[in-house]
Amino acid sequence: MTPHDRAEPSLSAPRTCGVEAWLATALFGIALGLVMASHEMWRDELQAWLLARDSSSLADLWRNTRYEGHPLLWHLCLWALARFGAPVAAMQVLHWAVATGAAALLLHRAPFPFAARVAVVFSYLPFFEYGVISRNYAATVLSLLLFAHLLARSRLWPAAGAAAVAANASPMGMVLAPALTLGLWVQGRRRALGPAVLVLAGVAASVAQCLPPLDYEHARGWHPGWDGARFGYTVRNFAAALLPLPSNQLHFWNTSALFHTGTHPFEWTQPRDLLACLLLLSALFGVAWLAWHRRPAAIVWLGGSASLLAFAYLKFPGAVRHGGFLWILALVALWLAWSHARLGRRVAALAVVAAVAVADLGTLVAVRWELAAPFSGAACAGKGLQALGLARLPIVAGCDFAASGVSAYLGGGKILFPALGTRGSFVVWNLDRLRQDTLTDGQLLEAAAAVDKGAGVIVLHNRPLELGAAHPPRCELLLSCGPTIVADEAQLAYLCRARP
Repeated sequence: MTPHDRAEPSLSAPRTCGVEAWLATALFGIALGLVMASHEMWRDELQAWLLARDSSSLADLWRNTRYEGHPLLWHLCLWALARFGAPVAAMQVLHWAVATGAAALLLHRAPFPFAARVAVVFSYLPFFEYGVISRNYAATVLSLLLFAHLLARSRLWPAAGAAAVAANASPMGMVLAPALTLGLWVQGRRRALGPAVLVLAGVAASVAQCLPPLDYEHARGWHPGWDGARFGYTVRNFAAALLPLPSNQLHFWNTSALFHTGTHPFEWTQPRDLLACLLLLSALFGVAWLAWHRRPAAIVWLGGSASLLAFAYLKFPGAVRHGGFLWILALVALWLAWSHARLGRRVAALAVVAAVAVADLGTLVAVRWELAAPFSGAACAGKGLQALGLARLPIVAGCDFAASGVSAYLGGGKILFPALGTRGSFVVWNLDRLRQDTLTDGQLLEAAAAVDKGAGVIVLHNRPLELGAAHPPRCELLLSCGPTIVADEAQLAYLCRARP
């Protein structure tokens, strides 16, 4: 190596540990706890809690989760908490412990330089998307990082156990598990036969849990043919996850300051769409190049990225939180390949530093808005009704996904959904719920009047109701919880009384 080579920027510095890592872990835990205390949980977070709380037995939990499309590890943990009478905030405490555990593992055991480890744990995906927001994805991240740590030390059986847990923590872990199995096999060959079988058994169990009924409303069917719009959505989603910098606005979540998101038409001639394609290709080939001399790492990266991309295009494009597992997979591959990675090269080092710097800036944007505005109106509406002493009145809602989270703060109360003809708390994602699309405000208020016992009825919606003179009940607005970061999670609560 020449003196010039030694002067180049490099990420392959010796790993430091000890007091610095413990201080960084404590700082992460404190910062995460403070932001989580300000976070109003949204429907997907509360859906898992409601399923656990309102399932009286494990058999009941199995039946109630058939329309979720997720393995049950997270639900089982929440079910155990709920059996002890824990409040919904207990879910955030559990999630804080899992997310902080993942950060501690990376800070104490990853082979990266200390500054890089700190920058990674405070970046957008680990800190906000898989930290602040309480979902099953944090357990997947923890399991994937543990897999990298164990496989790097050739501990095949424990690594296989971590991979099996990842497969049962979320669908994204299930999608990645076959690639992890290949990495195990390349690392251990014949010694890896038993561990590989363990992982595949975990995948089979996860698939059995995720298979939904035929009338599942969400992500129906497979899409093997060419669809330019679907391709564009998929590419942009992964690009936004690789450089997770949300737009600096109230509705920042699932947006990108760098790329088009959502249903914006994909055009090859648009600079931002072309940049998304180039970024994704550069990441795929760049990480493969960095990990190429460490075969298990290269196999995990190539197999895992192919699985994620194929699943996104063929089945479920998802959002940034789903595409973010390509970012996490890159972290796993670099962990496995670190002793052989070509990160002493100037371009490689600068590219990795730039990517993590953008992700850290994304954290600042997210935390700024998280502290300034409510993420969801569910907690505001539920706690507000409790404070007004109205939580025991009949509650009617026009939109199940918008109103269901409110019931998490009502002590077990059920909500009437007139379009479905049912009372409940959690959302059942079947085709019947599409009848809500044609429910008018007049029909909603007529249903509210029909259940009024004289004290009035609470009507919930995520937009203002049209209160015409022809409507049966008289309504007054009690609570207006919004605007919210998740745009369709504002909550308006009306007290309606039947006309004499």
